[in-house]
Amino acid sequence: MDVDEYIRQIKKMRYQADQFDDDSPGAMVEIIRLLTDAHMLMGRVSAQKDGDYAKIHALRQNTHAKARAEAKRGEKELAADLATAELRQIEAEAYEQKMFWRNELDSVKEKIYELRLRVRIEMHITGGGVHG
Repeated sequence: MDVDEYIRQIKKMRYQADQFDDDSPGAMVEIIRLLTDAHMLMGRVSAQKDGDYAKIHALRQNTHAKARAEAKRGEKELAADLATAELRQIEAEAYEQKMFWRNELDSVKEKIYELRLRVRIEMHITGGGVHG
């Protein structure tokens, strides 16, 4: 699967999870299952976005260094800035995607943790006696 397919699957699982009423332990368990599957894919997307950002960052740095090396004395910074202008914008967008997916990953992780605690509490209150 590619990243776009992962994102489609994540959206589908999150939509399915949103359809459940999280007032019953059974529904919460199903939400946890869906969000856990989505979380796994989010980790892959997040890793890909981190890698994309790192590659663009390295390309911008290399382009900057090359432009400085090739420029005439007194024009080095201007030449380097002009050579990397578009790459800086691409890098900023990649950073935005990297942070978005990192935050999504953390958010879903916390939601799963919260639901697991609620299931445990609910099971103990109703006498389900979940151990572990």
